[in-house]
Amino acid sequence: MTKTRRLTLLYVAIVSTLLAVMCVTPASAQLREKAFGVWAEEDGEAHIEIAPCEDKLCGRIVWLKKPTDDTGRPQMDLNNPNPALRARPILGLLIMAGLQANNDNTYLEGRVYNSEDGKIYDVYLTPEGNTMKVEGCLMKFLCASQTWTRVR
Repeated sequence: MTKTRRLTLLYVAIVSTLLAVMCVTPASAQLREKAFGVWAEEDGEAHIEIAPCEDKLCGRIVWLKKPTDDTGRPQMDLNNPNPALRARPILGLLIMAGLQANNDNTYLEGRVYNSEDGKIYDVYLTPEGNTMKVEGCLMKFLCASQTWTRVR
């Protein structure tokens, strides 16, 4: 292969990559922006804020229907497998991390911490207007889903 041919192939590869990035980035940004905001869980027990977290998105509990236990103390992360983390309050807890668009820019994927059982699951978010499908999965095939409603 001649030097000119190699340079031409390299140029085509660089231009193709740049075009692919330019085409994907706006769709990814739109998907991220659709997820921004505060969402009410399906059962109405908590509100989760989805916001930028470095170069990805995160979700944090910003409201609880029952923020305190029967003694009036804040609800704590009692089911955490790490005993050192059981004294942290549920309100304000970061429960979703690493949220980013999938390859097709059709949903966001990341990890979710469930304080009710102390486990971490794969999570898939599909925002559409004022609702968002939230699917938590163990090993990508044992899944449960909810529909959250936008609060703001």
